[in-house]
Amino acid sequence: MKTSLRRLSILGLLLLLVSTISPQLAAQGLTVRGRVVDSKQEAVIGASIFVKNSKGKGSVTNAQGEFTLSGVARNAILRVSFIGMKTEEVALNGRSELTITLQDEATKLEDVVVVGYGTQKKVNLSGSVAAIDTKQIQARPIQNLTNGLQGLIPGLSITGTNGAPGLDNGELRVRGTGTLNSAAPYILIDGLESGSLNMLDPSDIESISVLKDAASAAIYGSKAANGVILITTKRGRSGKARINYSGTVGMQSATRLMERMGSYEYATLTNELRKAAGQTPQFSDEALQKFRDGSDPENYPNTDWYALAFRT
Repeated sequence: MKTSLRRLSILGLLLLLVSTISPQLAAQGLTVRGRVVDSKQEAVIGASIFVKNSKGKGSVTNAQGEFTLSGVARNAILRVSFIGMKTEEVALNGRSELTITLQDEATKLEDVVVVGYGTQKKVNLSGSVAAIDTKQIQARPIQNLTNGLQGLIPGLSITGTNGAPGLDNGELRVRGTGTLNSAAPYILIDGLESGSLNMLDPSDIESISVLKDAASAAIYGSKAANGVILITTKRGRSGKARINYSGTVGMQSATRLMERMGSYEYATLTNELRKAAGQTPQFSDEALQKFRDGSDPENYPNTDWYALAFRT
């Protein structure tokens, strides 16, 4: 009898221990071990692995491309990323060991860039060259190409100098001021030197490349001291004729206009100035009255030229 009671006591203690340990194990989650490789099954060193929708839980692959994550939920999703490769999301589905393959993101590296007297792929470039997708420029409602380049090229700053409609071109600076005499970059359109981009229609551009360092712009000599902007325009192609139309309508308004005095105020102040200087008044009382009431606008006009010019 005593033996049976002892066995029951031991069995009860075991059940109690199992019941307390199981929730703790469930709360701890899985310990996931894995390896990240590329398309050639070679280890990807320094790849980032994060648990999706879980802050602060992540790891980085070692020299063998291996990683370890602890306390991961069985149904968690791992987000794996590396520079130059496509980001992958992998569902665990209860697995604790897995191998993740990342594919090369070669789209940007295969882009053709105009450099000097030829073209190269971005993957083969060692100099500092920026290329622009002309679709971004054509999608902007602009009349001037310099305005369309704003914010598209790292290192290229554009400062507006003229607010005239259609002529509001800005000053171009590639990585700041490079020389004391002139800071403007060297601009080439279809291989020909051009000092300005004003007369170039943004819709006629095929490609734009900006050479920003001495290595990429060396073939142009001293003219390239402030960088080089290479523009290639569109060419005719064989096949059926195509007609494209794009139109934009815009309005400009002055931020703040100067306050001006009318003809009556001007004539009155002129008379007061002449009196203070000991001179006879320039305008008679009759002239002042006509300026004031506008009874003779041809001989005593009061035209608001600002309002006419800006249509306010």
